Amino acid sequence: MIPKNIKSDHIKCAIDEIHKEGVPLNRHSRKFDLFFKGEPYPPKYVISVANKFANGYKLDAKKFSAGQETNSFLKRLGFQIVNKTKEA
Repeated sequence: MIPKNIKSDHIKCAIDEIHKEGVPLNRHSRKFDLFFKGEPYPPKYVISVANKFANGYKLDAKKFSAGQETNSFLKRLGFQIVNKTKEA
């Protein structure tokens, strides 16, 4: 489950960190991307990193689901989620 105290600012901090440090090989997305300022980011990894800014640690990917849970959470915060398979 995604912690409810993760806010838009935490997501933006996570995106900034990911933009600077890159995405680990095993954390790339397969079906969806979060687009921010024209750049794609893996939604589930963004949530994991954002938790560090909200709660002090990266959220284990096994603690929440990709797809519906992650995408709905990010959309509620105003972020754009794009289906990679439909864009291809």
